[in-house]
Order: sequence, then structure tokens, then C-alpha cells
Amino acid sequence: MTAKIKPNTQIIGQNLVYFERLDSTNHLAMEMYKYQLIENGTVIYTDEQTQGRGQMQRTWKSAPYENLLFSIILMPVTNAISNPFLLNKCITLAISQFLKEQLPNAKVYIKWPNDLMVNNKKIAGVLIENSFSGSQISASIIGIGMNVNEHFGESSEFNATSFVDIKNEVSDKWLIFEQLLETLDTFYLQLMNEQSGTIETLFNQSLLGYQQLEQFIIEGQVIEAKITGCDADGRLLLMHNNTTNAYLHGAIQQIIAA
Repeated sequence: MTAKIKPNTQIIGQNLVYFERLDSTNHLAMEMYKYQLIENGTVIYTDEQTQGRGQMQRTWKSAPYENLLFSIILMPVTNAISNPFLLNKCITLAISQFLKEQLPNAKVYIKWPNDLMVNNKKIAGVLIENSFSGSQISASIIGIGMNVNEHFGESSEFNATSFVDIKNEVSDKWLIFEQLLETLDTFYLQLMNEQSGTIETLFNQSLLGYQQLEQFIIEGQVIEAKITGCDADGRLLLMHNNTTNAYLHGAIQQIIAA
């Protein structure tokens, strides 16, 4: 269907595909890539997603027509993007910076590895699925969900929030979408120009609990540890009892204060 937005970008969003209703934007993007029916930087977006997915096979639930639900297909043309988690850092950092601009009075952090938190509640999430040619990434499908005009309230079972909950007013979803794609495009271009060191540093500094004592659940035990960053493989680095260890996603749980 005809696109509803026209972002000023170089790669991400130059080709836009809109559907009123889909099972999953990531699933359709992967199918279109499989059959070579999609261009680099294409964005597939919808107003309603019936089988949205998050990390660890979790379900991403969203009220129809209220939020942003989309996937980006990227086919790297540079060796700068050879590490799968580096792209995750780039995308989540871009969203974090965007939220800081849009919600200047709120506290915005990245909850490792790919949740965006505002005032300790989840406002957006990222799911990246990669295809490989040998050891190199041939394509990345980046699914993003962002809560815009759905009310969650204080008692949300998902510990979620949205633009309307924070600003107490309905936002122009399509304007937010345009501006978000422009920010994502800017950060992706920086990554392609091999400015990954800056991106990795800013990503670490944006982590919820960075260089602060936080509580984590590891193997059923609650410990206090300090986040010192992420390694090249995307593992979270925690300092506990003067020793730093690396943890894979799913091996630990960060306890978020109410």
C-alpha cells in the first residue's frame, strides 16, 4: 500500500511498504528477503500486528493503530558491520538518543540488551534476526516496536509506558515515525563509516545501571553488581566482589526498581 510518511534519509526508509494488518513485520521482511523482493533499507510497517515477537520467543503485544510496529531490512555493504551485536548497539543507541530528544524531562536508558526504558518502564524493544553468508552477515531484519498512543497506566502488568502516558497528550504517530527513521539512518551511516568505537562507548554509557550497583538474579541468587559495559560478543560485563564476569542474554535478570 502507499506509504504514509516520507523521511529524509539516505538508506533507511527510502523504500516504504505499509500494511494495515500483518502477523509479523519481521516474518514478512524475512520472506521478502528470501525471495529477493526487497531492497536495502526497506521499511515494512503496519498498524496492527497479530503475532509480534520479542526476544527469547516472548510476545510483543500492541493495541491496533496506536503504536509504531515496523521492520527494517539492511544488507551490509561494508565490513564495519561484521559483528551481529554491533548493529544492535547502533540501533538501540539511536532509539535512546531519539527518545532523549523527544522526552527531554524523562530518564531514558537502554536495558541490556535491547529494551528502551523511560522512567524505569519499557517504551520500546528491538528484535534483530540475521542471515549469514559464511561468517559474514548478508542481511539483518530489525524489528522495532515503540509505544506511542496506547495507555498503560501505573498498574501495567508489562511495566510499560508510552508517549501519551509520559506527555499526557496524544502524539502524531507518523511524525514521530519519520523523525525516528531519520535518526536511525544517521546512526547507521556513522556505523558504516566505521565509527563503531564511539557507538560502543555511548551504548555502554546509556545502559541502565552503568557503573552503579544494581541487583541481578543469577542462577536463582540475588547479587549486587556493577555494569561496566558489554564485550564484543554482546555479553553483559558485571563487576561483583572485584571480579568482572561476562553473561549471555537469558543467563541473568536485572531487577528494575519500581
